[in-house]
Amino acid sequence: MRRVLGGKKERRGAGVDMAPLIDMVFILLIFFMVTTSFVQETGVDISRPESATATSIEQGFVPITIDASGAVHVAGRAIPADSVRGVRTALEDSGKRRIVIQADKDVRTQLLLTVLDTCRIAGAEQVDVAAIRDGS
Repeated sequence: MRRVLGGKKERRGAGVDMAPLIDMVFILLIFFMVTTSFVQETGVDISRPESATATSIEQGFVPITIDASGAVHVAGRAIPADSVRGVRTALEDSGKRRIVIQADKDVRTQLLLTVLDTCRIAGAEQVDVAAIRDGS
């Protein structure tokens, strides 16, 4: 569209209002954040033992993993098996009081008990050992 003002030609460009677009992006972002389920994975590959009485726990715990070589990982970080400080820090950071130990089926019983005792000393109110439900 052209206008003539006192002999000068003025051009107006077409404009795009960005406010509705930005609003829609934020609404979608909030929608995806609310509907996303966060699964707690430890990032360590293990073979869990089987149990006929295993029950499912969905959320609300701090995962501790012991792999076949005996390495202990708390919330994705490697720590010594008797590190009360490492477990306590993970509990405080998460704000949770429940721990699930995900131990490989070939882990020595003594190492599992050491980690279990460490969790209780660190202040965990409940400590469970993860297993796969046996189909029989």
